[in-house]
Amino acid sequence: MASPRSVPSAPASDDGGRDDDADGPGGRTRSVWLLQLLLGASVMITVLLVQVIEPTLFAFWPFSAGVGVVIALTAVAIIVPWHRAPRAAVAVIPFGDIIAIGLMSVGTDLRFGFFWVFPIMWIATHFTLVSLVAALAGVAVIVLLDATLNATGPSSALRLLVVLLSMTFIAITAYLSARQTRAFKQLLRRQARRLQGTLQRVSGQERRVSQMLNGLDTGIARLSADGEVLALNDTYVALYGIERDDPQRPGRAVEYSTLRGEPLPDDERPFARAARGEHLDDERMWLFDTRGEWRALSVSTRRLVSSDEPEGTLLIVHDVTALIESERARERLAATVSHELRNPLTAIVGHADLALDDPTLPPKVREQLEVIAGAGERMQKLISEILASSRGVFRESVAAAAADASRIIASSLESFRPAAAARRVSVIDELPPTADVAGDGFRLRQAFDNILSNAIKYTPAGGTIRVSAEVSPDDVIVRFADSGIGIHADDLSRVFDPYFRARTARESAIPGTGLGMGIVRSIVEEQGGSLYLESELGVGTTVTVILPAPADDQSS
Repeated sequence: MASPRSVPSAPASDDGGRDDDADGPGGRTRSVWLLQLLLGASVMITVLLVQVIEPTLFAFWPFSAGVGVVIALTAVAIIVPWHRAPRAAVAVIPFGDIIAIGLMSVGTDLRFGFFWVFPIMWIATHFTLVSLVAALAGVAVIVLLDATLNATGPSSALRLLVVLLSMTFIAITAYLSARQTRAFKQLLRRQARRLQGTLQRVSGQERRVSQMLNGLDTGIARLSADGEVLALNDTYVALYGIERDDPQRPGRAVEYSTLRGEPLPDDERPFARAARGEHLDDERMWLFDTRGEWRALSVSTRRLVSSDEPEGTLLIVHDVTALIESERARERLAATVSHELRNPLTAIVGHADLALDDPTLPPKVREQLEVIAGAGERMQKLISEILASSRGVFRESVAAAAADASRIIASSLESFRPAAAARRVSVIDELPPTADVAGDGFRLRQAFDNILSNAIKYTPAGGTIRVSAEVSPDDVIVRFADSGIGIHADDLSRVFDPYFRARTARESAIPGTGLGMGIVRSIVEEQGGSLYLESELGVGTTVTVILPAPADDQSS
């Protein structure tokens, strides 16, 4: 805070109303009463003493007139409603007191001159410097008139001078003190307004934060380091059935470790553990709420550390019931689909194997049956993976092994040639004899099947599909180039998004799910490779797959 000298003082008003107005019109009236009644009471006490000590003084008319004026001004100060009168009218009282005290002092060697302290202090405290100078000038004129009329000697003149200098010193001291007081008051008022504004902003921010937290569907409880509840949002209160008036009391909902299992002991409940400072991270439990419903919860804690506040803990409770139910529904759907697909596939593979046991089969038929059997076995493996994934079974990642991309693609081409021939699409094989890559042959076959399926599906009759590969010591680059309908430039960046189908695909009325290219990219990236897509509308699409070459120990 700045020192008093460095604080600029605001100019005082002519009527001394600045301090009085701080408390409203009633404050001005009380100030006038207090200041004038002090003088009036002092004069009355003096009159009583004069009556006892020197009663002849009442025969001196200036003294009696001065006392009368003081009494009259005191009565006026009490009677007049100063909050309705102009503020400049207040100055009449202290200036009238100066004249009244002057009458009391004339011819008495200024024995009553020290009463000037009252109006001088009043004017110095509540009025401007001009008013103060005028008051001191009035006192000086009265002193000079008294000295002239009564022809005082040197001692009396010295007394008059001391009275005048004393009044001047008191006036200056009071004036400077009043200025500093007003400056401090103004500074405090400004600081109070700033603090009030800051408080309003902070309160507004707290309200907005509370509204945001109450709008979340996540239960949040803020706890102190001693386990005291500092704040609860509406979701937490509703979830646990807690009384707002007594948040320390446990809620009416009961927590369980498992669905319909045993209730958690009080010291093992998330609230108690968070109050002890334990760290929780996505711990699952079940809640039997006040409506008699089971809810799956995910509970976590976060430590709150602040430089200006004590440490605390944030208890975060997510209701994951819908997520658990959706996972179970997905598991049921995957199990149902897998079961319904597995039975006919088993029959297809079984009959294909039986047919292949016939030694009289023509070579062409045997080749076709082998393709059917191989496709069926791959489908069975895919269904098994889907079923295991839906049940959350951990599938250990297969270590990268050497696979011949040329052989895999050739096998895939053999499977799709009948479909290409049916659509009158030519498939040109420009693959090298071998193209060893580091990867899972089964997963790569799945990716190449998806690429070829899309190429055949979106290439009009009479079009061509060219499959080529480049082998280098570091990697193998495989390209699938078709002369199909192509993809609009605006759709290229979204081709890999799940369920997205390009505009040309939608307009062609060819059925599809929009999942194929996303699956292809994930498979290729799993094998440590990369996938690029180039397309021109009406010209065709080129899919480039770059796979790493096998290490020496894998290829050997």
